[in-house]
Order: sequence, then C-alpha cells, then structure tokens
Amino acid sequence: MKYSEKMVEHYYKELLSVRMAEEKLVEIYAQGRVPGHIHSGVGEEAAYVGPLMTRNETDYYKGTHRVVSAVHAVGVTFNEIFAEILGKQTGTSHGRGGVNHIARLDKGVIGTAGSLGVDTEVAIGAGLSAKYLENGRIVYCYNGDGTHSRGNVHEAMNMAAIWKLPVLFICDDNQFAISANHANTISVKNPAADRAAGYGMPAKVVQGDDPLAIYDAAKELTDYIRAGNGPAVLEIKCYRWRGHFEGDQCAYRDKALTEEAHHHDCLVTLEKYVLENDILTAEDIELMRREIALELDQAVEFAESSPQPDPDHIFDGLYA
Repeated sequence: MKYSEKMVEHYYKELLSVRMAEEKLVEIYAQGRVPGHIHSGVGEEAAYVGPLMTRNETDYYKGTHRVVSAVHAVGVTFNEIFAEILGKQTGTSHGRGGVNHIARLDKGVIGTAGSLGVDTEVAIGAGLSAKYLENGRIVYCYNGDGTHSRGNVHEAMNMAAIWKLPVLFICDDNQFAISANHANTISVKNPAADRAAGYGMPAKVVQGDDPLAIYDAAKELTDYIRAGNGPAVLEIKCYRWRGHFEGDQCAYRDKALTEEAHHHDCLVTLEKYVLENDILTAEDIELMRREIALELDQAVEFAESSPQPDPDHIFDGLYA
C-alpha cells in the first residue's frame, strides 16, 4: 500500500505521544500522584493508535483499561486525560470516571465498563444506532485476549453479525489475561480471529510491532464495514511488557520472554521507516519529543492544580 507522508508523519507523532503519555503515567503513579491503580500499555500503543488512523472524525471508539491515553488519537487533550486520571473536575468525566473510565461522547469516546466485556454490548448499541440513523459512523471496539473469552463479548459479536452492524472488533492480544497465558486457557491460537468464522465475520491477524501492517489491515476491514457488509475482526499480536497492573511482580512469566519483547518495539519500527524514507529527520524527532514532553508536564501540572469534583453535582449525567 502507498502511504501519504502526511499520514505517516501524523501516525508517528501520535504513536510517540501515546508512548510518552503512557510512560508519564507510570512515572507519576510510582511517585504516588495517581489515585487508584493503573494498567500500563507501554509497548502496545500501535495496537490502539494504528486502527484509529483509519477513523473518520465522527466514528465511535470503545477502548479498554490499557493504553488509556490512546484517546488522544481521537482528539481528547492531554489536559483532559490527566485531569480525569487524577479525578479532577476538569477531566473528561469531571473526575468521576478515573483512569479506567475515560469517556468523551462528543468525540465518539463511549467509555469502558467496570466489568470487562460488558462495554462491548454498549459498543454494538452505538453500532445499532449508526445503522438505524444511516449516518455512516462505525465503531472501533477494543478488547484484550482474555476478555474475548467472556460470554457477553460473544453475545455481542453474534448480535452484530446477525444485524450486520458497523463494528470493527479489535483484539489487543498481549498473551496474558491478568496472570494466565492464553496458551493454557484458550483452545485456539488466535482468541478473536479464529472464532470470527463462527459468526461469519472476516478476520485478520497482524503483529503489534508493525504499525503499517496494522494500518493496512484496519483500512481493509474498515472499508469492508463502511461498504455495509457488517462487522469484522482484527487481532493484533503484542506482548505485555509490564504487569497486569503497576506493582505486579510477574512471577508467573519468564523474564527472558519479556526482555525479548522489548526488541520488537512498534515505535522503533515506525521511527526507522520515517527516517529511511526521509519523512522526518533525527532533529525533527528530537524536537517532537521535547514538545510532547513539555505538553505532558503541563498537562500533569494542569491536572494537579484543577479542583476536585463538586459533590453537589455527583449525580449529573446519570440516566437511571
């Protein structure tokens, strides 16, 4: 596939921004500045950012508890993201969602649920509304490999297939469901893609360290969906560099495999491409890094100086 330099430059900048944001989140969490707990997505960013490079401005996005800063790729500012993570009034959900429940409906970000997989049913609801209204919107619905073994995910996929809803089911297959390697818990090699045939959905499997392959697969599948053919599945093979949560000692896995995974870095792959094809120079990238680092520092400062949520408005936005 031929890529425009503008698209690739934007892709690289967004991938770098999300990587640096994920690293910043780990940093401030270790300093005790983040309430609750976090699930770092460092190393898995292309699985989230890549498909979103094919997104239209009005499309829906349903993320997961990992790579939460990927919402930046759909237009949510780092100020809003970090304010929500720190539980502040200026956050996307006015501090009431926190790190695992970032939502911004005017950007198409429909948020995540407290129980993994339940939000998949919300995502196909968005797909149903898009089909009913004939507004051309599609849904980017992300889950992990572990979540793809939950019943509500399969109920949602079955309904999406029957009604030919415009949903791209994306599996961030990082090999682990909390501490369980899916090789020991799932009977198929590809937890999402190998099951897609049961619903009559097309599926593709790509490597998470190949950002342009992710883009190609997502473009082909979203073109298929936009043509009115119904849902599809994209499985992206990654490796979870860090624990399920920060503080997880990872005693259940081989350290050598984790070290090897660091040699398959999606950011390094795309950086090599932009340099070799004269899209960016090393100086361009260094300047970009400095600008993003400053933006992130300012976002954390903004979040920490923002007010706490107003108790008088705690029930605003509830629909039941």
